[in-house]
Amino acid sequence: MLTIDKRQYEVQKLVDRKETSSYYTDEDGMKVVAMMLEKLNLKGDFSLMDPFMGAGITLSSINRFVKPKKVIGIEINEEPYELAKSILSAIYDDVEVVCGSAFKFGWDYKADLIISNPPFTRWHRVKNRDEILKTVVSKGYGKYISRKDAGLHVLSIFLIDRILNEGGYAILVLPASTFYTSQASGVKSFLKEFYDILYLVENVNKPSFSSGSEFKELIVVLKKKEKQNRASKTHFDSIEHSQPHNSSEKCYEHTNNTEIYQYNGTLKYLYSANLHEIKSFIDRNWLSLFKYDEAKKLSQFLEEGINQGVLRYLKRDEIMVGIQMYGPEFFFIPNKYWKITKESEAVITINNGKDTIEIPKKYLIKCLRKPEYYMEKTYIDDPEFYILSIDDPPQGDLERYIAWGLGQNIPALSLGSEWYKHIWKQIQTKKPYGHIFLHNKIDLKRHRILANYSSKPLCASKNFFIIKTNNSLIAMWYNSEVMRDFLKIFGRKISDSWIELLVEDYLQIPVPADNVDDKELASYIKKWQ
Repeated sequence: MLTIDKRQYEVQKLVDRKETSSYYTDEDGMKVVAMMLEKLNLKGDFSLMDPFMGAGITLSSINRFVKPKKVIGIEINEEPYELAKSILSAIYDDVEVVCGSAFKFGWDYKADLIISNPPFTRWHRVKNRDEILKTVVSKGYGKYISRKDAGLHVLSIFLIDRILNEGGYAILVLPASTFYTSQASGVKSFLKEFYDILYLVENVNKPSFSSGSEFKELIVVLKKKEKQNRASKTHFDSIEHSQPHNSSEKCYEHTNNTEIYQYNGTLKYLYSANLHEIKSFIDRNWLSLFKYDEAKKLSQFLEEGINQGVLRYLKRDEIMVGIQMYGPEFFFIPNKYWKITKESEAVITINNGKDTIEIPKKYLIKCLRKPEYYMEKTYIDDPEFYILSIDDPPQGDLERYIAWGLGQNIPALSLGSEWYKHIWKQIQTKKPYGHIFLHNKIDLKRHRILANYSSKPLCASKNFFIIKTNNSLIAMWYNSEVMRDFLKIFGRKISDSWIELLVEDYLQIPVPADNVDDKELASYIKKWQ
């Protein structure tokens, strides 16, 4: 039974969670942590630490399962810190807690067991992000940081590594994006090089293991390799492993394989996988390990298509993200304020119920707006929206429309006095025209169409990925059962129902080769079905 004081969750209301990236592990998450501790069956004198302890839930609730000689916690918010200090001091004999940033105070600590739910937020929200990144790089982790917008959750892993003694264990609640984005590709390599990744657990009841979080999360259990064993297989002789799955199955001796589990109130063992041997799509997205058999089968099917010349990979200059719109209810016409009442070859007439304005078509470009407008059929003849692309000083009715936009306080106003030109500038630099339009976020239960096609080049908003190539079979491919299964297995699951892929993913997904006809592609797809 877990020891959780309800005040440890209630205190969250007193902190700005977005500002400090604070998410507290919920009761399901702590039950899984407890089950992992039972499996590890740690013995001896050891220190326990959470460098992002919140109100101390990860440290206090598991006191039945571990008997540490010392407990250490760091928390950036004062109210949770005070509560954690009070609760932990009543449970353990030797407690040290610090109020402040772990990235400032945590580097000199050492611990044998770390249980933590590291901070996770959008990089631009982190006020001292450059300072934190510089500090992490200065500690020698630069080669494993894939991008400058690394993410606090990624940088937290390097801090935890610095704290953790060799041979020590870490049980971490991490956003699933840690295991599939290019942002975190370096940290995956780091973990495989310096850690035995013992267990991966997903929650099948809901996306996360954190209170108030909608993001998909996993729990990962790591053992830090000792230096002499980092290049060879490590055995865990000091651990009396419990059976990994049903009691009717034989006892499993842990090797370099990672055990994969699902949690739905109980822990369900799926299988084990050697993360050093997985390839291509599976290694790119570790979420696919929860559907390992299907993932291997689909990977093999796609590789066969490439070898047979039926499929090829997109080139980098074939695909792009659509136009960024800082005020869609101004730049898109029609919009929720203005309707098109008349259209000629030269102008459109719009009305907002009070005023009527004529806009010359030389300032208008046909453009796809949102995927939900194009769910009925694959082929698009008319996207039914224009975007406003203004390149010279507005006059007449166009000037009146821009004056109206000023009164709406749209985000583009932050771009300066020529804010109304920001679409035109993107058109000139990006040239965002194409024939295939991939929806950037997908709900496989609700969405039948995943990609649209136009025989004439069209523009699209950032809600689409645009493929420049004029090949209708690419849209047919993306709307096939093969691609639906691909998204189920390899898609970036951002919530309980929504999946997304990014440009870097699409570059790794084969598409029909240019010389393949519709019959040949249909025959190949049928093999999968």
